Amino acid sequence: MKINILHIIVLFILLSLSTKAISQNCSKKKIAEKEIKEDYDYRGQSLYKDMLNGESAELHIVLYSKQNYRLFVAGEQKLGEVDYQIIVPRKQFTRVVKEIVPKTVTEYRKDPSGFFLYDTDGQRIPEGEKVIQDTIWERKTTEIEELVYDSRTNELPYWTATPRKTQQIKVLVEVKPAHKPESGCVGIYVGKEYTNTYQFRR
Repeated sequence: MKINILHIIVLFILLSLSTKAISQNCSKKKIAEKEIKEDYDYRGQSLYKDMLNGESAELHIVLYSKQNYRLFVAGEQKLGEVDYQIIVPRKQFTRVVKEIVPKTVTEYRKDPSGFFLYDTDGQRIPEGEKVIQDTIWERKTTEIEELVYDSRTNELPYWTATPRKTQQIKVLVEVKPAHKPESGCVGIYVGKEYTNTYQFRR
């Protein structure tokens, strides 16, 4: 009984190491062609994932302000078509009613044309008071998700952006189903342009 348990533990460790090795090797495989990469640095934030046909994944990537980015997704040829969408969160501001409160205001005399009448001191002539409903407004912030790129409808095989401020984006990846599912590597390539790299000034 002890020998069987030991064998199971050893087998589990070997499987774990094997899976880890496959995952690590994805970053070393040539998944994307050099032409689509162009002169961008993909070493910093690119991600690699083992996926099956019919599988989908959601990944979150931080883009830093004032950097020129090129982002695209590519999979091993045996996986077939790999589609992806890029979603950017946007803040939306709207005016909403906070509360309505009664308020007493002074009414002033007007001439037949609707202009205020003034006394000898140049002050408006009061006529009485009335109660009005005063509306107090506030600004409400909501966050919406905007689809900025879809590989199934976009003519370009990549998405480029230069964010004005640092923000997180969402990448949805979907591997097309197949009759005979395959397992393969998918690369989420996040490239930053060399010429736009921040440099310290003296």
